[in-house]
Amino acid sequence: MLKQNKFFSIISITGTALAIMMIMVIIVTDGIKNINIAPENNRDRTLYITYSTTIDTVGPGSLKSHSGSLQYHVIKDYIPLLKTPEMITTSSQNDVLVGIEGSTESSSIKVKNTDHVFWKLYLFSFKEGKAFGEEEFLSGLKVAVVSESTAKRLYKGEQALGKSINIGYDLYRITGIVKDVSPIFDKAYSEIWIPYSSSSNAERMGFDVMLLTKNNKDIKAIKDEFREIEKKYYYDNPQKSLSFRGPETHRVMAMGLRANDDNKITEESNIRNRKIWFMLIIIMLVPAINLSGLNLSRIKKRTPEIGVRKAFGAKRHIIIIQVLCENLITSFTGGIIGLILSVIVIYLMKDWLLDVPAGSYIPLDAVVSIPIIIAVFAVCVIINILSAAIPAYRASRMTIVNSITNNDKLS
Repeated sequence: MLKQNKFFSIISITGTALAIMMIMVIIVTDGIKNINIAPENNRDRTLYITYSTTIDTVGPGSLKSHSGSLQYHVIKDYIPLLKTPEMITTSSQNDVLVGIEGSTESSSIKVKNTDHVFWKLYLFSFKEGKAFGEEEFLSGLKVAVVSESTAKRLYKGEQALGKSINIGYDLYRITGIVKDVSPIFDKAYSEIWIPYSSSSNAERMGFDVMLLTKNNKDIKAIKDEFREIEKKYYYDNPQKSLSFRGPETHRVMAMGLRANDDNKITEESNIRNRKIWFMLIIIMLVPAINLSGLNLSRIKKRTPEIGVRKAFGAKRHIIIIQVLCENLITSFTGGIIGLILSVIVIYLMKDWLLDVPAGSYIPLDAVVSIPIIIAVFAVCVIINILSAAIPAYRASRMTIVNSITNNDKLS
């Protein structure tokens, strides 16, 4: 069938492939920000506090405020008061001058200051060594975990584990080397990880807080605990007030929604989802309508064949199923090509689509997964039904005589 109608086949496959490609790019670029995948395996159960505001009323008419990441004294004195979360970890990332011991050369490298719980929440793949533990964190030992590419770049392929490295003019010992983390996992991503307890600048840093919930039912309880912390802060500091934005779920944070009102967040989320669905429907309808015209023309040429089949006893539903199945082969061929094209487009345009630096890598399993393959299958079926259902129905309703004589009259 494909060989007999090469032009129609090429147009159908191309139209389906381009539609699938555009749909998959939308689905993947939206989904990759929220799926559970190493090292951020618990996105669906993680809450985030990345912004707070502290207002200090010094005197009449005088108002000082600080807005941004959480201050060190809040991390140290108030965040540990939370009881509901299963895990609590904090981190602060900065660009720091880093060089190897004994060398005058240094370069700016992303360094994440964090704690020992960080390695429990995020599942890294260690190539060598291990992460720093609770004892090392509480002792403030100067130890570091380095990404694989950073270790190779600094030590020119030599053994890096156990060696000393200058981080911000302090000497750290490398205790672990991990597989590179893609910048799309922004909360886990860095090039070097160190205990913030080891840094002399910790009190001047701004921190993000990540909380692991046992289940979604804990979210309200955790939010209530943060409101209690705000009250306690004011009680402890009568001339100051503290407010947190959030805690936010991963999906809310990834969408960039900025509100503490759950109803407003739900409303904005629904508006965004409706826009995405509208785009997906339009992208499916346009090629389906165009392909239906091609399918109608192709089936019209085959009406004598269909008439012969009906003369030998083929029922209407058999004719419809035959046409849909034949068209589904074309749709699946276009779907496979479209999926391959979508992967290529995402990798070539990742800096624009995913807002990651050029040259960064994306794990293949974050782009092509079982849900994505199922989505491709579903889209192929939908496009197939939309583009072939009407032509198939028309062909099934024609009388045997009209089918054999290629007459357009219906029964």
